[in-house]
Amino acid sequence: MPMASVPLDKILAQGTTYKTHEREAWIIKKLGTDSSTRGYVSIDGKRTTYIHTTSAPLHKTSSNLLGPVDLGSLRLIVPPETEISWGGASGSFLRVIGTKLILSPGESLEAGLMDRFKRQTNEYIYVIEDSYSHGTNTAWTADDENEVYSLTPSTIEKYVFDGPVMVDVSNLSTTLDENNFYIRFYLDNLPLENIYGTNIYGGVDVMSMPRPPNTTDGMVPFTLKETPIEVLGDHTLSIRAINVSGGSLSPATDTSITITVTAIVKYFKQIS
Repeated sequence: MPMASVPLDKILAQGTTYKTHEREAWIIKKLGTDSSTRGYVSIDGKRTTYIHTTSAPLHKTSSNLLGPVDLGSLRLIVPPETEISWGGASGSFLRVIGTKLILSPGESLEAGLMDRFKRQTNEYIYVIEDSYSHGTNTAWTADDENEVYSLTPSTIEKYVFDGPVMVDVSNLSTTLDENNFYIRFYLDNLPLENIYGTNIYGGVDVMSMPRPPNTTDGMVPFTLKETPIEVLGDHTLSIRAINVSGGSLSPATDTSITITVTAIVKYFKQIS
């Protein structure tokens, strides 16, 4: 009798270690969490796939329309008799969605699934995030550009930015509007968008990059799916914000204009 499959949709609690039965295996295709800080999945004692609630919430809601992240080809495999746990914030939960396989006595997982199991600690979904604070009571002048995030992988690493890129701007003295800030991408200090016309700025308006997509600020995420950015080992990606308003933008009293960038990316580590 061939192995049977049933839906997999379970909630794992932080601080608890789970172990599959000798005749069951999990194919995890989506993940979600309520952890505000970035956490990781641990399978067979090895860390893989780092997410938080902004990038991959437990459920799709009006306040975060991303829903659980789709792992695509970087799905996670939990073979029979294998431990899995969630390394997120204290008291947080991880939602695992996919397919549960029920094996016949003596049956083994197919080679393709076991190959993915062996590679999943070196190839997985990762969330990058960082913020830039402009300074308390310091106005951000026109055309001033500042780095929000920088990444230089090691020689044997590669990051692929081919998913959502989300931006939040806080502490403006006025309501954020179109043509206030743009986000620009640089590779080895060279702008990826290096040609643009009269009265046109390079980059993407932060109003088109809601963090996260929601029914108030924008329902459609900005994504690099059609124009991925590969960051190879020993090369540097820089994500910068520029004031394109034509004038100074001031912070609210005794605060600092702060820009936060979050992106869902793919991570690859070369192994011999």
